[in-house]
Amino acid sequence: MILLVLAIISATTAFQGDIVNITLDEPAHVTLDDCMYFLETLENSSYLSAGTHSIKITHSCLGSYQIEVKTNRTEYSIPLTVEKDPNPEENVVELESRLLQLSKQIEGLRGEVDYYKKLFEVLNNMNVELYDRIQNYAQENERLKKELEKYKTMASNCTKVVKELEGKVEDLNATLTRLEAENSDLKLQIEDLMSKLSTARTSSETFQTLFFVTLSFLVGSAFALMRR
Repeated sequence: MILLVLAIISATTAFQGDIVNITLDEPAHVTLDDCMYFLETLENSSYLSAGTHSIKITHSCLGSYQIEVKTNRTEYSIPLTVEKDPNPEENVVELESRLLQLSKQIEGLRGEVDYYKKLFEVLNNMNVELYDRIQNYAQENERLKKELEKYKTMASNCTKVVKELEGKVEDLNATLTRLEAENSDLKLQIEDLMSKLSTARTSSETFQTLFFVTLSFLVGSAFALMRR
């Protein structure tokens, strides 16, 4: 195979099956004939960066062609002449070898595709399982949130009840203090009454004694008078 370097401003001749290079000084959109394609894109029309790019000339090319180059500043054509392959038998053998290699690569790729299909199925099943778990966790999380709100409400209510009970306890303590003070006053009053009652009892006993003494005296005097 003959590899030719093709400058933008040059024209050359190539054979069927050859690879030629086109060198761009700046990015450009390059269009080839349908019987040619770029090795890097496998297309016959591509937007290429500045530098060197390889063009494959297939065996369906024969004759004169124009490579169309369009940049931001200008458009121009590069002539390219394709001649008949001088060694078709050799190229056929090479093509068969390449086809065999491609067939092996395709089989290898099929194996990889099957592997990735199975892997995708496994990952998809894992994804479904993971999604179900996420849904379950989300539902559980929502349930826990509601339960937390319920307990928060209960705690708030308990706090209110505690404050109410504390207020009642304070009222009861105040009432108890007042009752203790009243009890102390009543004790003092009772002690005073007991003292007065004791004094009254003493006076009553003295009065009774004097009464009976006087009564005895009067009775004795009356009997004395009656005897006379």
